[in-house]
Amino acid sequence: MRVLIIDCNIDLDSWGSADLVHVVKAQGKAQGKAQGDAAVWVRRAPQGDLPLRLETFDRIIVSGSKTGAADEAPWIEALLQLIRRAVELRIPFLGVCFGHQMLVRAFGGLESVRRAENPEFGWVEVKMKAISPLFGGLPPKFHSFAAHFDEACKLPPEFKVIAHSNDCAVQACQFQNLPVYGIQFHPEKTLLGAEKILSEKDKTKEPPILINRDQGTLLYREEVAHRIFGNFLRR
Repeated sequence: MRVLIIDCNIDLDSWGSADLVHVVKAQGKAQGKAQGDAAVWVRRAPQGDLPLRLETFDRIIVSGSKTGAADEAPWIEALLQLIRRAVELRIPFLGVCFGHQMLVRAFGGLESVRRAENPEFGWVEVKMKAISPLFGGLPPKFHSFAAHFDEACKLPPEFKVIAHSNDCAVQACQFQNLPVYGIQFHPEKTLLGAEKILSEKDKTKEPPILINRDQGTLLYREEVAHRIFGNFLRR
């Protein structure tokens, strides 16, 4: 299986989407006896490093970013075009956080994304709203790490909400009944990685409220990432 990860990170020390690469390779190896290990290619969207041909890839994942969901730049427009092309080709697609917002914006325009009234940083309870293969094997409610100031707000007709949280109405969505998904939260983050982000937010006090700040060791479940990415990679 050939997996393309589009890295949208703009912090120099975050380039490479290491968390996504790790979980994709781990799940590809776990399923390897049946379908072969996952070979991963990482390309850099902010540098305009996007592949010309998507047909050679079996899965596409777009990462998070500190870039605003409504920002304008040539690389963002190129990314939106790539997403539309991927969906047109029916390539299984997963957008994570910023990638989720870009999936919705690609089909709904700027009015489909906004600054969140209540940004989510911390351990958020994700509540399923519709049955979806992406969440197969998970309970109707589970916790995962979230870190976002922006959100998708108005879904185009082709989309349906498949999960929400107390402060985010579109915590996850799906395009029609295709394996094309967006998730606002970050299941790929490890407990250590998530706590590092929260420690930084403690210092800046932006946002002032961190969700379940001291509950990470109780709420973090590695199985959430294994299930979501395992379901996405499964043929």
